[in-house]
Amino acid sequence: MRLKINFSKNLTSVRINNQSDVNYFIYTKCLGKNNKYHNAKNDYSISNLYGGKLNLDKKTLSFNNGGFIIISSKNEEFLNDIIKGLYNNDVLFNGMKFINIEFISENFYDGWNYFSTLSPFIIKKYISKDKYDFYTFNDDNFNEIITERTKNKLLKINNKLNLSEFKIEILKHNKHKIKKILIKNVKNYANQCQINIFCKKEVAELIYNLGIGQSTGCGFGTIYKTENHNKYKI
Repeated sequence: MRLKINFSKNLTSVRINNQSDVNYFIYTKCLGKNNKYHNAKNDYSISNLYGGKLNLDKKTLSFNNGGFIIISSKNEEFLNDIIKGLYNNDVLFNGMKFINIEFISENFYDGWNYFSTLSPFIIKKYISKDKYDFYTFNDDNFNEIITERTKNKLLKINNKLNLSEFKIEILKHNKHKIKKILIKNVKNYANQCQINIFCKKEVAELIYNLGIGQSTGCGFGTIYKTENHNKYKI
């Protein structure tokens, strides 16, 4: 299930690097400070805040028509906890207030499913226990890397899934971007691109809810069916 959470326009300028603020709102204000979801393995994805326009200072955003966050999961308990939290803590930040929730529905198929990234995704390249870099779609064998990482993630959730023909392809395209995203002073190099996934329809729906890549509960890896671009107003 996918929720589109709508907020009113901002009253003061919103900083560009606001994902830490979004995470605080979700995990502390909505779910409660000592919730069981934060820093645990997740079965959901949470997007960035969308709908803003860059101000002249190039450091802040304005949401003149309001903004929205996408939250996806098959875990109904998690979604219900989010909804209850929204009605008890309705101010996001900078004067943006919770307005309503829209439920988004998309279709999935056996065979190829075509996705675009709403929130760019990250794949960490581990150098040592405490040091890592990032894979990007410019790396050799990136399709194989993202395919195997995704298969491993799916099998940890359900080891009975049929992934015998599963594969991910990211074709070269001049609109694909590598974005540098700063969260708590950590630079993340994320992939903004189209993603083609060959799989069973139930697997496509599971990936849609989980997100692609890592840190999907903290603003990375939310995807949508390419044919439904108009549902997201970006």
